[in-house]
Amino acid sequence: MAEPFVLRQEPIGEALEAVTPALTDAFVAVREAVADERPVVVLVDGADLLGQGASADAAVATGLLGMIRTFAIEGAKPGWSVNLVASREGHEQEAEAAVAMLAASGLSGQVIEVGTAHLGKVVP
Repeated sequence: MAEPFVLRQEPIGEALEAVTPALTDAFVAVREAVADERPVVVLVDGADLLGQGASADAAVATGLLGMIRTFAIEGAKPGWSVNLVASREGHEQEAEAAVAMLAASGLSGQVIEVGTAHLGKVVP
């Protein structure tokens, strides 16, 4: 099995002008990884994915989610493995385990959220 490519979302805060370059760079990197037949796992902040962080970070996280789903659909025939892990601070070990599992699984288009913050009522 090829070395997995792990793309980690870098925080950009409220810098809206940084959204397009972040997504473009991610697209190029993932496209190169699948061309090299490497499994891809994108790692995002769970709060950003739910729109609970900075608006630009949320835009990038949801853009990355859409991107992995598109790559999974387009890569079904060639067998690309492209997945996403969402985690929150304090759950780095669980996130790394999910990344390793997805990279070795052959699954594609999966979204795994690690931690417990997405369960039940969100308390500010």
